[in-house]
Amino acid sequence: MAAADDARTAAPHPHALLLPYPAQGHVIPFMELADRLLDRGFAVTFVNTEFNHRRVVVAAAGRALGAAAAAACDGRLRLLGVADGMGYGEDRDNLVRLNVCMQEAMPPRLDALLDADDERLGRVTCVVVDAGMSWALDAVKRRGLPAAALWPASAAVLAVLLGAKKLIRDGVIDDDGAPVKLENNSFRLAESMPAMDAVFLAWNYMGNRDAERMVFHYLTTTAWAAVVKADVVLCNTFADLEPDIFGPHSPAATTILPIGPLRTWQRRTSEAPAGHFWRADDEACLSFLDAQAHGSVAYVAFGSLTVMSPAQLQELALALLASGRPFLWVFRPGLAAELPAAFMDLLPRHGRGKVVEWAPQEKVLAHPAVGCFLTHCGWNSTLEGVRHGVPLLCWPYFTDQFTNQAYICDMWRVGLRIVPNNSDGIVTKERIMERLESLMCDSGVKERMKRLKDLAERSMGTEGQSLKNLDTFMESMRK
Repeated sequence: MAAADDARTAAPHPHALLLPYPAQGHVIPFMELADRLLDRGFAVTFVNTEFNHRRVVVAAAGRALGAAAAAACDGRLRLLGVADGMGYGEDRDNLVRLNVCMQEAMPPRLDALLDADDERLGRVTCVVVDAGMSWALDAVKRRGLPAAALWPASAAVLAVLLGAKKLIRDGVIDDDGAPVKLENNSFRLAESMPAMDAVFLAWNYMGNRDAERMVFHYLTTTAWAAVVKADVVLCNTFADLEPDIFGPHSPAATTILPIGPLRTWQRRTSEAPAGHFWRADDEACLSFLDAQAHGSVAYVAFGSLTVMSPAQLQELALALLASGRPFLWVFRPGLAAELPAAFMDLLPRHGRGKVVEWAPQEKVLAHPAVGCFLTHCGWNSTLEGVRHGVPLLCWPYFTDQFTNQAYICDMWRVGLRIVPNNSDGIVTKERIMERLESLMCDSGVKERMKRLKDLAERSMGTEGQSLKNLDTFMESMRK
């Protein structure tokens, strides 16, 4: 063991191994954290599942990767894929099965990576794992390495998961996370804290009670394990965005360290970090936006998992055409055939609409032509909207996306909901058009979003608390 310690000490750079959960919304903030570590002189081994590793490498081919690219040239960045335990062709959107398979298949490979002495990078000296994969910390702690867990969603959802045992004792939820005793559809994490809407019990928004029960137990178990086993639990948020969670009366304030928004960093637009599963057509998106008026474009993107029914898809497509506003719609690779034929026929005549398979989202949101963001309310998209001061039109799909919608519409008041106006759950073309126009013309929303944008920039500025927290974390990983 002494020889191993000597080898780690002799390494030319501190060497961090990063292990994100295999979903797009987790890989991107992990890669941004990797970029920050590389900026500070760390070497990084970035571990995806083999399935996602192939997608990331293909999507990044031929693109500049900022500090990541520079580090790759001098050998400080290593991208690896490990087996997730699922068979060829299995549905990796089945997260319950994926979680079981990963816990069986990945630990032996992780052991090997932690014990290896790479000829360029040396041995791993510290580890950051996704809080949703905190079972991986067992191998790290056996070796006595500094360890952190990163939670890539809101601090509020993590705080509720960490407070679940108390909520069960207080009779607010049952042993499987289902609401039991809510007052005005709300609850409190502590008596001294403001009430929280039931939507912050995010696991209850999957549409399937069996899945909700399994997700509740998985998330609470991994969240508590992260707190117990990691030296620090990081969160991609900032204190001014979630003041109740980081206030003096919050039980989570001393447990969660905010280091975000991780994507706030100023860099030349060609220097985006890797991590996307699909290749974006930057030139097509930006040249389209360059031709549009200031603040006129509706940017439409629903992330990597959202699925719409054909009937709902048709209403959205026809609403975008009928609105008369220019729009940029991200329609995921492989799904373009599902666009209504009438929409595809009319699109060339509309003249001011564009459909792409994937977009450079931060560049799009930073473009002055963009006036609103129609989003599924994933946490990354929410933070990116805040970072660039773009009002949000909310159409959540499941779990914490509904939590984020409550933040956006009720607490920060920087966006509007899209809700069905029919008993069949379909949002009509007319309702979509009305919500879109209301948001684009709402000066109050725009002003409040600008204030949030300023707070986000300040948090990662030279004297910002998130930047100070990030510095503290990095120093702890060097020990």
